[in-house]
Amino acid sequence: MSHPHTGLSLALLYGALLAMAVIRRRGMKDIEPGSLAKGERQRPLLMTWLDPVIAVIFVGSVFVGLLDRDPWHLVAALVGGMVGIPIGIARAKVMFVRSQPHVRAVVFRRSGLEYGLLGLLLLLRLVEGSIETLHNGTLTWLLTALIALALVESITRALAITRRYHAHAASLS
Repeated sequence: MSHPHTGLSLALLYGALLAMAVIRRRGMKDIEPGSLAKGERQRPLLMTWLDPVIAVIFVGSVFVGLLDRDPWHLVAALVGGMVGIPIGIARAKVMFVRSQPHVRAVVFRRSGLEYGLLGLLLLLRLVEGSIETLHNGTLTWLLTALIALALVESITRALAITRRYHAHAASLS
């Protein structure tokens, strides 16, 4: 059976992906030849904020469904979120290279962890129907914690990157 929010989720996902494509295409025009070292990429700062939006669209309905099960799922979400905060800060520190304030962009180091997190979100979305029928408390608590970790990590990373962007841009002035 299809989840009632599937159509809305897909529409939001397509909208976010379209926005990312447009922003990325515009941002590609702003890359100066030879300005990026091997393994670096430049992204408009706004794209950093679309990552958490896409994460919420992917797993938000599953997460809310898990939180509605019992108070222990909220505890699991809080624990997962607390773990996600330092991971998001650490990833921002590793990824961030420099600000490009003249084009409102950030230069990042490429990271395989990005693709791993996206794969996890896709996997969770694909098994959403199976998750809703799980009755094993420990397994659903773990799943709730993992989803909270992914969501909080993404939001924390976007906040930390934005903070680093502004601090670095200010040091350039």
